[in-house]
Amino acid sequence: MIHWNPIAGWMGFPHLSRSQGITHSYTLTYKLTDKTGEAWTSRMIRFKNKDKAAIYGGGRLLYSAVPALIEAVGVDVDDTTFVAALSSGETKADPDRAIPYFATECAGMVGTQSDIGALSKKVHQKIHNFYSAEQRDAELEKAEYQAKKLDAEHVFVFDDFITRGATLSKIATAILEKNPKAKVYGLALAKAERVDWCPNPDNDHVPAKWDKVWQQGEQEAAGVKKG
Repeated sequence: MIHWNPIAGWMGFPHLSRSQGITHSYTLTYKLTDKTGEAWTSRMIRFKNKDKAAIYGGGRLLYSAVPALIEAVGVDVDDTTFVAALSSGETKADPDRAIPYFATECAGMVGTQSDIGALSKKVHQKIHNFYSAEQRDAELEKAEYQAKKLDAEHVFVFDDFITRGATLSKIATAILEKNPKAKVYGLALAKAERVDWCPNPDNDHVPAKWDKVWQQGEQEAAGVKKG
């Protein structure tokens, strides 16, 4: 079981299964891969499937939760930058894709820098298509992540989900190659987990206010659809 500590409504993970180069990782909920009917898990699945209402919900949730996290972590916002993880089919982050867009918006809200073009890689197959950890690791090697020089001591990597931390570790390693004095943090909506591997994981820790924020985002999406 991967242990976490509460921080400003987030789950703070000092370590993941793979934590090379990662200072700390933060997620808001669990995405339970073998309990798909669970309320927050269902929302995260819809987000992954690019359901418009869920994307609005996820965006509003990050806009509400990220400022509190950054304040609680205590980093200097003038020496912090937000970057975005890349999808399997990207070589550079599409600024209009949900996660890069949210990272940019959150940076503006808290007063940090953002550099959505900081990372690059080669196209590879989707990691969740592979069953074994060895196969997933082999596919990740094909990505050959690279990062550019960043004018920041603290780098937060935005993603939708964190699972083992393997992708995040590859990104952190690339960032540290060009920025050896930096601290790299993972930040995502959810930590993917299996009930049969992690005893009794649940989302009872999620503050009630985050549920309301997500619902407001979905209602906003419904209004946009009608318009």
